[in-house]
Amino acid sequence: MKINFKRLLLVTPVALALSTGWKADGNASSLKKQDTVTASQNLIAGKPLPAFTLQTADGNFIKSPLVKGKVVLLDFWASWCMPCRAAIPHLKELYKQYHAKGFEIVSISIDQNNKAWKNAMLKEAMPWQQGIDKYEDGKDTSVMMNALGIQSVPFAIVLDAEGNVILINPTSSDIDIQLKKIFNN
Repeated sequence: MKINFKRLLLVTPVALALSTGWKADGNASSLKKQDTVTASQNLIAGKPLPAFTLQTADGNFIKSPLVKGKVVLLDFWASWCMPCRAAIPHLKELYKQYHAKGFEIVSISIDQNNKAWKNAMLKEAMPWQQGIDKYEDGKDTSVMMNALGIQSVPFAIVLDAEGNVILINPTSSDIDIQLKKIFNN
């Protein structure tokens, strides 16, 4: 039997996504929060995140104090992650609806290939801040993912205007409900 590796590479991510219950809105119906994050003293609802610095595509930096004063969604993603990419249209809708009211998104790529990350950013045309996390030698997870106990992407964290965690890896409908509570009062 001859194996078509090119086809296998194309079909495998789809089969994996379907087997985990992934839907087009970027949610994984069969995954629980416990499956995507380990216990971490750095990621607790009601507490601030530790300070972070991310490099942008143009070599500048995004520092965590810059996001204070706004409600912020931190979107952990990667260029190769199809559920991450599928969630981007919904994020664009949220950004368009709430940005002028004080909502910000910071996408944090865990790509190890800067060129793939930059190409994906251009293709997706995300109008919000973009940064890439770094990897320490010999580590399989990025620095922020490791510090926060995040095991997989897509992963989101929502922070209030004071920089405290209010949602950890919420569904898209949980984000919608929270933003309506905050901005439509």
